[in-house]
Amino acid sequence: MEASPEKPKKSLDKGELVSLAFELGFIIALPIIAFGFAGKWLDAKSGTEPLFTLTGILLAIVFTSVWIYRKFKNYF
Repeated sequence: MEASPEKPKKSLDKGELVSLAFELGFIIALPIIAFGFAGKWLDAKSGTEPLFTLTGILLAIVFTSVWIYRKFKNYF
């Protein structure tokens, strides 16, 4: 059997690191805000106070983890 060729890892300069740091902030913040507020809104409409908010936050954590993994898998 042949070994599968490995993808070369990308090297980063300082400008790219700063750009990735800002992008990482958005990757973390946007899903938490979106899913958290959507859960809060659904809770207010249905009267199930912490249920949809907590579900939204858990979905945001999963979504953010997958997004970060896909974004940074070429660097590690």
